[in-house]
Amino acid sequence: MIMVQSTFHILPESRAELLELMKEMVRLCREEHGCLSYEYFEGLTDANQIILLQEWESAETLQDHYQTKHMEDFIRQLGDYLESDVVTRSYVSPDEPPVANKLSDEKAKPEQTIH
Repeated sequence: MIMVQSTFHILPESRAELLELMKEMVRLCREEHGCLSYEYFEGLTDANQIILLQEWESAETLQDHYQTKHMEDFIRQLGDYLESDVVTRSYVSPDEPPVANKLSDEKAKPEQTIH
């Protein structure tokens, strides 16, 4: 399993519009193969800080997610609503099987895409 945490600092004046866009992303992403969970959370002390927590079955299903049309559209629009860059961290569950390293025969952790 792969977990991704993203932190968004959003512009207050465009908050309502971005939240609608995020709600649509939740709907679309939850329909994707391999999506275990996908949800945004509002900060208690800063309502303009939004955290996205998402869980995927594997590195492959996460990479497939990054290639979807709705992800492409979301990323294209996102910059208009942000006060600063998105900070994203990916975590790999210890039960995630290793994938072959392209440079050697050793086993390595799955590659992680940061957006």
